[in-house]
Amino acid sequence: MAIVVDTCSLVMIAKNYLPLDKDGQLYSFLEEAFSRKDLMLLDVILDESKRTSKGIAVEKMPFLKDKKLVIPTKDLFPCAPERFSNMIDNNFCVRLKKQELTEEEYIEQKEEYLKTGDAKIIIYALNVRHSDAIHLEEMQVMTEETRQQNDGKLFKKLPLLCEQIGIGTLTVSEYLHRNGFFIDK
Repeated sequence: MAIVVDTCSLVMIAKNYLPLDKDGQLYSFLEEAFSRKDLMLLDVILDESKRTSKGIAVEKMPFLKDKKLVIPTKDLFPCAPERFSNMIDNNFCVRLKKQELTEEEYIEQKEEYLKTGDAKIIIYALNVRHSDAIHLEEMQVMTEETRQQNDGKLFKKLPLLCEQIGIGTLTVSEYLHRNGFFIDK
């Protein structure tokens, strides 16, 4: 099982789970999971983590900075760019929000969105599907985001996007329970 981790999950682990890890077993487990690529970290997620919640995820899990663990996204492009662009325009955006914008404003926000961790996770997942390197059923995204669209943003939340492309999601808690860690927050 390959799991791509998002920024909010790394922050959740650092804030809510690692402080309860008195014997270091959870830390060691996570470090090993990242080194085996059971948990996958995109470079854009690492960068977002450095800027989110004062960088607590990277502070509490310094192994995340190991370049061997990080998947570069500089040259990551959708395998079918026109089709992906249409998916963004028709499926990934909140239509009411899109209607409030001029065409130029929408294009600008779309270009910014394509640089985000969420967009890179989706592109990575679609490319994996296309390459068949990992069977899609064996790939999931770890996120703490809810499915509710309550943040007023132009683009839908990661769990909804994953659902639309057929990628499963799980929370940190679900992942830890699946692997024998039962930590009460």
